[in-house]
Amino acid sequence: MTIYWDRCDLCGQYRPTSKCSLFPEIMVDVHCCFACPHREGKCKTPVWRVETLIQPQVSRKGLSDREKEKLLKELTTLLKTG
Repeated sequence: MTIYWDRCDLCGQYRPTSKCSLFPEIMVDVHCCFACPHREGKCKTPVWRVETLIQPQVSRKGLSDREKEKLLKELTTLLKTG
């Protein structure tokens, strides 16, 4: 979705606008798109809908209790010697 700072064809204010999916000849801003009476069910891709790519989270393997104790002992010995 590309957004341009143009003049809205409905209200006349300079805001980020995009092409209306129902009426492709007009450029509308978010406010006018939200106030449109045709958006209830007829409009499948409204201007105010934001598309983002969500990346899956990488899951990390947790340490076992034995590994945690070993790591804690190593760190305390390093603190005592350093």
